[in-house]
Amino acid sequence: MKPMLRIVHLFCRLLQRERLNRENVIEEYKINSRTFDRDISDIRNVLSELHARDELIYDRNDKCYYLSRGGLQDFTGMDVMAILKVLLGSRALCHDEMMGMVDAIRSLLPYEDRKALYYAIEDELKNYIEPMHGKAILELQWRINKSIIDKQKIQIIYTKADGKRIERDVLPVNIVFAEFYFYLVAFRDESEYEYPAFFRLDRIESIKVLGKVGENPLYTNFRYSDMRPAVQFMYAGELLEIKLRCKKSALEAVVDRVPKYEIIQEKDESVLLKVTAFGEGFIRWAAMQGESVEILAPQELRQRMGQWFTKVAEIYMQEVKEK
Repeated sequence: MKPMLRIVHLFCRLLQRERLNRENVIEEYKINSRTFDRDISDIRNVLSELHARDELIYDRNDKCYYLSRGGLQDFTGMDVMAILKVLLGSRALCHDEMMGMVDAIRSLLPYEDRKALYYAIEDELKNYIEPMHGKAILELQWRINKSIIDKQKIQIIYTKADGKRIERDVLPVNIVFAEFYFYLVAFRDESEYEYPAFFRLDRIESIKVLGKVGENPLYTNFRYSDMRPAVQFMYAGELLEIKLRCKKSALEAVVDRVPKYEIIQEKDESVLLKVTAFGEGFIRWAAMQGESVEILAPQELRQRMGQWFTKVAEIYMQEVKEK
């Protein structure tokens, strides 16, 4: 291998966070120790001329050279494995986007760590199941995020759950992830709403930038972090103070799902508490808890929950008629 090509090759390996052992490199490239030292010196000179923050460091313990990150902390194998476990478990992306994301994150590690990490997640990679919509959404997410930063109004063509296509002019304020999907958080332009609506990104067929909004209190006053503790399943609607009784065994699930809460009374096996939540989403979540959670007030919400359970009971009380 020509000297210049060899130096470039070594430099690329260092950029990929590989640790270069002196003796191994000498053997691999069939060079002598003086040539190796000269290659290392040339790489240091390149870094200096580029005014790079990275620095070529020699670790005396394992006799390896590696690139520092200019004082920034490197990802460890433990960090990256945790990130990838969460990412793969989310099933948030179509197959191609997920595999590309995994490869990009794995590349932050040295070569040996990348190999070890692959074996830790190999089964999940090979058996990854993408969401049913199967759509690539990363580019769309990035385009919408740019509109949020630039405070631009956009027009979206959106397909609702029932298949109906609608057109909406909206003021986008955030993009969030919950329950397997990414959502656009946006205020509808034609109406005054205290809270925004949620649009699943995979159901957005197209977007069109309509221009800058200018100074608008929505961008200065709205904070999704203030709203998030009261949101379940990305349903907004009317914000309610809800009184409920739950079994002590279900208390953790309640307060993790609805962080805005106040415990009123504790009994032997149950807890009375108040939570602040958006009614529609809370009903959908509470229904999944069965007898572990009981809505006590407001009465209208309790009645809606009772009606929901009655309809479900009627379905299951009927005999199944096979055709």
